[in-house]
Amino acid sequence: MIIDAHLHIGLNNHPEDHFLDLLDRRGVDKAWVLTWDELDPVLPDYYIPLDIETVSRTFRKHPDRIVPFYAPDPARKNWKDLLTKRLDEGFAGCGELKVPYNWDAAVMQPLLEYLNQHSLPLIFHMEQSKHVFTPGKDRGIDWLLKRLVNERFNGRTAHIIQHAKKRFGIGKRYLDKRLKEFPGYLQGFNELKDALEKYPNIRFVAHGPHFWNHISIPEKHYLFLQDGRFNGKGEAWKLLEDFPNLYCDISGHSGATALKRDEKMTGAFLEQFGNKILFGTDNTNFGMRELVEKHLTEKEKRDAVLYKNALSLTGK
Repeated sequence: MIIDAHLHIGLNNHPEDHFLDLLDRRGVDKAWVLTWDELDPVLPDYYIPLDIETVSRTFRKHPDRIVPFYAPDPARKNWKDLLTKRLDEGFAGCGELKVPYNWDAAVMQPLLEYLNQHSLPLIFHMEQSKHVFTPGKDRGIDWLLKRLVNERFNGRTAHIIQHAKKRFGIGKRYLDKRLKEFPGYLQGFNELKDALEKYPNIRFVAHGPHFWNHISIPEKHYLFLQDGRFNGKGEAWKLLEDFPNLYCDISGHSGATALKRDEKMTGAFLEQFGNKILFGTDNTNFGMRELVEKHLTEKEKRDAVLYKNALSLTGK
């Protein structure tokens, strides 16, 4: 059996009408299908609303294949009614929570208290703060800088451009108008630690580049995705060691980059946390199933990552 514990409908050419075909082609028996709800997106050009109605409709059609999750933005005044309705319909938990707050924000506490009271799993996205280039038009120098700052070369060109602006004043007026501060998503590790302690009944499932960048100790903080050799246990690794209610899924660019950067570290990580790791793809295909099968040769350990851990969190 295979459970993909991190999928979205309508992302990366995964349309609703072909979603089950995708699962069949990839040999996936069940999929955790997640939403993304940000009430007032801090970066509107990069926000992709992954709506609840699509998830709900697909779940009703295929209840034996879809395990639905819903994460309302806790800034919504009616978030509790919205979430309770979906849980009553058979939704399994809260996810993907991808919002521009930190764990200790006042707006977060009622949602966390609710999830703790109901002992629900929470899939969350961690992403560090940074400057993002917002083009005035998608052509010419704006087109080029959008890609150099936001999308290409893993943050290296963004670092060079911002260093040149600060040190030599190159393009300062132009860049100051177009570089917007992104506050990050749930990025504080100390605050996450406090939440893990305060809300022990929540099964926290970590995901996203900021979490995976801190499996090892980061050397170059400007990189979108940390790479290179393992540099000792980072904050994410230590929290996984210390808190039984913290899990992680290995999906997306961030999970793949982290677990392919150092073969020795990969094997040690999978062996140590095999009972806390969930297989997932986040609508990508970076060979993570093959990586798990390569490093976990014992069937029991391999099955734990590929489906049993997910089952243990939802019973579905």
